Amino acid sequence: MLISALLLIAQIVSLKIFDYFEREPRAKALAQEIVTIVNFTKVSLDAAAYNKRLQLLNELSGLGDVNIYPAYYFEPLEPIPDDPFLQLVVKNIKEKLPPDTLITINHYDVPGIWVSFEIDYALFWLVVPRTIIDRPFPWHWIGWGTIVFALAILGSYATTQRISRPLRQVINGAEQIRKGHTIINPLPLDSVSEFREVSQAFNEMSANLSKISKERRFLLASVSHDIRTPLTRLRLSAEMLPKGSDVMKESMEQDINEINEIINQFLEFARGFEDEPMTPTNLGKFLSDIRDKHKRMGHNFKLKKKNLRIDIPKKLFIDIRPLAFQRCLDNLINNAFFYSHGEVSMAAVLMEESFSISIIDNGPGIPEDQKDLLLRPFERVDEARGNEGGSGLGLAIADRIIKAHSGTLELINRKKGGLEAKITIPLNYG
Repeated sequence: MLISALLLIAQIVSLKIFDYFEREPRAKALAQEIVTIVNFTKVSLDAAAYNKRLQLLNELSGLGDVNIYPAYYFEPLEPIPDDPFLQLVVKNIKEKLPPDTLITINHYDVPGIWVSFEIDYALFWLVVPRTIIDRPFPWHWIGWGTIVFALAILGSYATTQRISRPLRQVINGAEQIRKGHTIINPLPLDSVSEFREVSQAFNEMSANLSKISKERRFLLASVSHDIRTPLTRLRLSAEMLPKGSDVMKESMEQDINEINEIINQFLEFARGFEDEPMTPTNLGKFLSDIRDKHKRMGHNFKLKKKNLRIDIPKKLFIDIRPLAFQRCLDNLINNAFFYSHGEVSMAAVLMEESFSISIIDNGPGIPEDQKDLLLRPFERVDEARGNEGGSGLGLAIADRIIKAHSGTLELINRKKGGLEAKITIPLNYG
């Protein structure tokens, strides 16, 4: 629309500029034509015998729609209309005729331009028809302008489409990468040269990212698998400790469990979740199952449903990857219990176009300048939360899963103390 408006304005301005520069040459030509008629009439009358002038005046009058009338001094004259073109014609006529020449328009209600001339102290009017002065509306220019404008619109539309199509493809591809998806089909290279280079660079970047992702998964899976073997031997060794070594045995089992949990997170991060299909899932039942699961684990866990209708557990379905989403909530809940003082709650809030799930604890919170660090892989803060054990992958995995659902994960320090991990997901009814 903006391009169309600009083209239309440019077309109008072009016509105005043409009219402006065409006006003066046309006015000079018309003035010269009128001056020539006046001078020809004067010369003809001067050359004619005195007794033949009346007959000659009658012959000249009406010649080529030009009329000649006697004039009288001190006739009331109408001023020249305020028309730029007409004013320019009158100016040019006065420059070429004697200074006392009178010029008026539509004198005695007779249309035309009236120009006075004098012969032997007799004053006459020469009347040039108004049709010579009045310019017809330039319909042909309007027609040509319309054609040019239509061609310009079509050209700009084609150019815009040729530019915007590869741009949209790059944007969509970047969005897929942001969500953690792998670009299977490379971007086409049939666009304009500048975007062809961009598309090619994007394809190379996507291929490199895919390669790095595969290598990372393979490395983490290999390392995790290799660690599990000696870890199993350590667990057997702990079981075979002699009686009286309960404290050592408990300490070893705790360390082994912690290492095993870290390995599980490594494998979880390496495995990804892109292959799991989106499935319509009952939101209320899904959250209730999460609550019951953690209650069985001995967690003091509460589910609060704010602004949720009573029939939502039965009727509200959302498209999610259930296993991945459960993994995300488990990570957030386990993290909350690890740093809380024994109480964690989950609140679900339904809005018009989205829903949110908040995991709330009463722990120490997170320094404001370190919130973003916790959402990165292998990052742990140095204060309050995150200074004890762990792989630094739990929140990163959760954030990755939420982004794959076109959602956001926010870490919010509560005024009354504690931390709120807030998930916001656009609604998609199955």
